[in-house]
Amino acid sequence: MRRPVFLTSGPIVGIGLLLGSWLLIACPSRPPKEEKAQTAQPVPAPAPTPSVRPEEARQRLQAMGFEFTEKAFLDVVQRGKAEAVELFLQAGMSPDVADAQGRTALILAAKGGYLLVVQKLIRAGAHVNARDRDGGTALIWAAWGGHTPVVAELIRAKADVNARDNAGNTALIWAAHNGRTDVVRALLAAGADVNAANAEGKTALQLAIQNGHTPVVQLLTAAGAR
Repeated sequence: MRRPVFLTSGPIVGIGLLLGSWLLIACPSRPPKEEKAQTAQPVPAPAPTPSVRPEEARQRLQAMGFEFTEKAFLDVVQRGKAEAVELFLQAGMSPDVADAQGRTALILAAKGGYLLVVQKLIRAGAHVNARDRDGGTALIWAAWGGHTPVVAELIRAKADVNARDNAGNTALIWAAHNGRTDVVRALLAAGADVNAANAEGKTALQLAIQNGHTPVVQLLTAAGAR
């Protein structure tokens, strides 16, 4: 290896010093402490929409092209239109309106993975353990779809983690069946019964093995599944 040459005098030294200063300014070796601290900060939750009078809320809905009907409400819920959902609720719409299959607004929002809509419905008093005609709850549908943030929100709202649909499937069974690793982790942490079996006698572990979901198998086994 060649030894470095040190220049100690002459105009070249001045040029070298200027170039070194420019490199220190333009190419910092590490990010400023202030930027690092900001990166570590959690993202704040969105501020709630300012409340308006029911009459004003209906006028705004009309201006947006929405009639104040249950059908229109469920339509905006299924499309994840959080602003419109908020206006419907402020105009007096019940958060527990359901469609022909018995799926409430909360169930539809959870099935679609619309976290902000789910939050607004829960805040409005939606029944978190309501069931559709197949016995499915919002948590079961969110787990089925792999919507981890929605699952976490419903758990915080005290949704029943061991609720069963008409076929005996729990949220954990559906999550394992579909290979939803993060959802399985969240449900186990919330106390889901790891050995619950459905009407056919199938457990979450058996279905995870059957469908080749190795990470899920590992999680369930570590949690005591047998």
